[in-house]
Amino acid sequence: MVSRGERLRQALEARGIHKQMALANELGVDESAISRWQRDSGLSLAHAARLCEVLDISLDWLILGRGNMDLHRPPEIAANAASSIEPLESLPAPVFAAIRNLIRAILDELNKKSTTSK
Repeated sequence: MVSRGERLRQALEARGIHKQMALANELGVDESAISRWQRDSGLSLAHAARLCEVLDISLDWLILGRGNMDLHRPPEIAANAASSIEPLESLPAPVFAAIRNLIRAILDELNKKSTTSK
């Protein structure tokens, strides 16, 4: 299982952040704090939430390793990621169809909720 520190390193790389100084300044912490977080040292919930906000990543993914770093994005953005199910096409046809239908149903429900709450 990938550690929280490794997920943080993945997020920094995915967001193109190679220098920790600017990120540290934006978070109001010392650069050494970011280094410690990458080594799985203590990370407060407040700092984790702010880190996720700044990096535009899912808090659930960073802390618990659930889903992916973009899990928090609105359904219309997640729908664009539908191409990521292509590797599943190698599964038996009925299994792949069931997974695809489930994803569509979830996205439809999320879209319904987001349009009714506007």
